[in-house]
Amino acid sequence: MRITQKHLFRQQADSLTASYGRLFDVQQDLTTGRRLNKPSDDPASVRPALDVRAGRRRLEQVRKNAELATAELGTAEGILRNANDIIARAREIAVAGASGTLNQGDRDAMAIEVDGLLRQMLSLGNTRGLTGHLFAGGLTHTLPFEEIATQDGPVVVYRGDSSTSVVELGDSLELELNVPGSRIFGVGVRGTTRYGGATGAAAGSGNDSARGTDRLTVAHVRTVLGDGVLGGDGDSASGLRPGASSAASDTLLGAAGAWSLTLVDSSGTGAAGTVSLGGGAPVNWTAADGDLAVTAPDGTVVHLDLSGVTAGFNGTVGATGEGTLSLDGGLTTTAIDFTDADQLVVDTETGGSIFVDARGITRAGVDVLRFGGSYDLFAALIELRDSLKNVDGDETETQLVRVRETLREFDDGQNRLLANLSSLGARLRLAETTRSRADELDLLLASNQSRLEDVDFAEASIELSQAQLVLQAGVAISSRLAQLPSLTQLL
Repeated sequence: MRITQKHLFRQQADSLTASYGRLFDVQQDLTTGRRLNKPSDDPASVRPALDVRAGRRRLEQVRKNAELATAELGTAEGILRNANDIIARAREIAVAGASGTLNQGDRDAMAIEVDGLLRQMLSLGNTRGLTGHLFAGGLTHTLPFEEIATQDGPVVVYRGDSSTSVVELGDSLELELNVPGSRIFGVGVRGTTRYGGATGAAAGSGNDSARGTDRLTVAHVRTVLGDGVLGGDGDSASGLRPGASSAASDTLLGAAGAWSLTLVDSSGTGAAGTVSLGGGAPVNWTAADGDLAVTAPDGTVVHLDLSGVTAGFNGTVGATGEGTLSLDGGLTTTAIDFTDADQLVVDTETGGSIFVDARGITRAGVDVLRFGGSYDLFAALIELRDSLKNVDGDETETQLVRVRETLREFDDGQNRLLANLSSLGARLRLAETTRSRADELDLLLASNQSRLEDVDFAEASIELSQAQLVLQAGVAISSRLAQLPSLTQLL
């Protein structure tokens, strides 16, 4: 092969270009601090480097999720600890308030403090976290607990739902980020429904859904005497008729046979005599009585019009009373069926319902209902406050029993709260551990990424010096080649 001068120059130019390229690559590595700037730099390292980057991105998301969970769960844990303190104070007040040595003024003062505890508990239940309301379930932008006024007094209703939100912590591990308020502040295992009153209403066998404390209004609508033929509601045999205020003021209720009146015309002319209800004390009457109140031994009242008593009548007259049942203070009513052992009554304000055994109802009035085991923490505080204030006008002993019974509801509520507090604590520790582990793994992957992609500055510096020497040598050789005489000059 003949080596020409042109060939030598071309070969030297290629060599200089390669030297400049090598010097440029080394300078770029040192400038960027990376040795893997494009796939051609090290094809074997490209796939491992991409895998490491993907791994670090996944770890970063896990770390962010763990930080979010730590913040939310930590806030929720602090809230529940504060709620536990409120319960402890409410128990102390209930114990003190059940003492017979206190007067009503003392209990009224205690009721004011309990109302303050209720406000604090509501504030805690409606706490917001980073993602919305902590205790609203999946409805994080809905105020979970709202106090509403009803005909029977204020109640707190839950506006959230029972779902939970979760975050992923890697490896298919999901962590619940919140706890529905119904699970924390809500009710436990329902017990029996207790009736406090003198109407004769009793618990049916159906499943009641009303909660806490409620009031069943048993109202009188109409009194019918004897055969109900006389004037529509009066007795044709005795001449007795309901009095002018009978519909509005009678408390007598019940189907046929529940009540009887004993009427005596001592004058023999229908002018005067005595009348009694249910074996009660005889009440004197005259034909001028158009609205005479007659009371039974248990306090049941019926109003009578005696202006048309049949002359010489001496005997008994049956009395029945129609009425209604209501759980919402009379907003909606249900006609009493005195043969029904499971009559359904619905509270339209709260949506709760009860089943009433109406067979024993004989008297109008208000029964205070207590649904054992169904008190959430808000209802327990309301019951304690109202019992201390004696809003139902109970006898002192009954009042103290009601105050004392709230202790059981607070104990049940505290047990539920502590169980959820323990669960929150376990999840909080898992979130903190996950975050710490993610930091450790990220450091390891960062080291691998540096090994695959970053420049070894000591090695690169040596390589830069070598590249500079090679380039300098190439330039010197090129200079000498340029000084060589051509073949023409030699000839």
